Amino acid sequence: MHRFLIGLLAALLAPPAAVAQDLRMGVQSAFVVDPHVLFLGPNMAMARNLYDSLVGRDADAHWTPSLATAWRQVDPQTWEFTLRQGVKFSDGAPFTAEDVVASVRRIPSIPNNPGPYTSNLRTVTSTEAIDPFTVRVTTDRPNPLLPGQFTNIFILPKSVVGAPPEAFSAAQATIGTGPFRLASFSYGEGAELVPNPHYWGTRPAWQHVHIKVVNNDAAREAALLAGDLDLIENVPPEDVARLRTTAGINVFARASDRVAFLEPNVARDTLPLLTDRDGNPLPNNPLRDLRVRQAISLSVDRHAIVDRALSGQGMASMQLVPEGFGGWDPSLPAPAVDAAGAKRKLAKAGFPDGFGLTLACPNDRWVDDARVCQGIAQMLTRGGFMAKVDTMPGSVFFPRSRPGRNEWPLILYELSLSSLRDGQYILQVAGETVDDKRSIGDSNRGGFSDPALDQIIEAAVVRNDAGRDAAIRHALAETVARLGLIPMYVEPTIAATRGGVVYRPRIDQQMVAAEASPAR
Repeated sequence: MHRFLIGLLAALLAPPAAVAQDLRMGVQSAFVVDPHVLFLGPNMAMARNLYDSLVGRDADAHWTPSLATAWRQVDPQTWEFTLRQGVKFSDGAPFTAEDVVASVRRIPSIPNNPGPYTSNLRTVTSTEAIDPFTVRVTTDRPNPLLPGQFTNIFILPKSVVGAPPEAFSAAQATIGTGPFRLASFSYGEGAELVPNPHYWGTRPAWQHVHIKVVNNDAAREAALLAGDLDLIENVPPEDVARLRTTAGINVFARASDRVAFLEPNVARDTLPLLTDRDGNPLPNNPLRDLRVRQAISLSVDRHAIVDRALSGQGMASMQLVPEGFGGWDPSLPAPAVDAAGAKRKLAKAGFPDGFGLTLACPNDRWVDDARVCQGIAQMLTRGGFMAKVDTMPGSVFFPRSRPGRNEWPLILYELSLSSLRDGQYILQVAGETVDDKRSIGDSNRGGFSDPALDQIIEAAVVRNDAGRDAAIRHALAETVARLGLIPMYVEPTIAATRGGVVYRPRIDQQMVAAEASPAR
């Protein structure tokens, strides 16, 4: 009996096994900890460790209860969200509807935001607290997928919404309802997380989380193999087969929701990086000619990009949504390359000898992004273009390519579609004419504009009936036919672990510490 009591006492005093371990994560890109600054995947991934969104999103991109336990469409332009009661922020303050309202109002008010979250507030005209646990959202038109937009809206306590950016970096204003709280942060280097003692959900499996930014793929992989990291994201596709045969290493891969496409710059009359064969700037922008954009599309061997640059881990595509998402058309396979056809298109457009252009892309943001760009440039050259490549860190690429600022003739761009699981998102943020007042066209970095297409898109996205999918499919087909966006492929999402750590990659490619677990 005495030994039993001692054993029982020891068990009661011992820390729970579920929080007895550290997790060391290696991520590719630098991130910020202000959840409303720079709307990019790495920042949202970090935010999901510290904050909660109003509506949750699981690994397969299905909506789940989070800070809102239920939502309903009161009428075509009004939604009500019922909030979870008893939730506290990491500083112990209670969560209420006023925090939701304050967070939503903060998003469009942040000055000089290099990547606003405002596209997630498309159609929203007002957000009101009806009572402490009910929020009413009014829209300017029917928006049947509005809850999906709120999967990207992270909630802060109203007491910190006016805090300056440096207060978040110093962890003073980094207060959320998520599974962890921020212990320390250094931009470009990483962060340290510890469990949020007030978390309303299942307690995370880790006592400490160390997130380290390792931009270089080879270095990130080497750190995993050396035992310095337990979990890494964006494993190079060409290394998957080898890692799967390495003792103690687990590879987790699946298709993602991220579509890659080219955006020709048609916004400007002239561009310095559009040149004749002697390197002189062209007097007019040939990318405005559909035949030239068709030549770009015909030049690229999408299957070769996937097979070679992505080692077979992606999916060649001529569509703007991945398989299984609303608007995907199973009858539209990726086309074959036709370099000779591309040259004929250029000749008919008045460029029998082709012309020079620069393709820009990040080199630290997407799977093998710089490698993909080099491959595309070589294919464009075979199609009659004199293509150059300009790669740079995403911290440079994204601000420079913003709508209205972009001066590159052609960019590689990618969008994750998880928030809506539907073509509506890419249609409105990349296909439609830029309209800052309505948060439309935030990713329309080539400046494409077609009023007739805008009308087709607007008519499709408000549908909430049996004809919605067909209408979205039609709008996507019309967008692709104009080639303001030139689809390329769908990215994979690949993670690797060691030491028995188990991780199922999210379709949105966001790596979240709370979703990793130790082997049992």
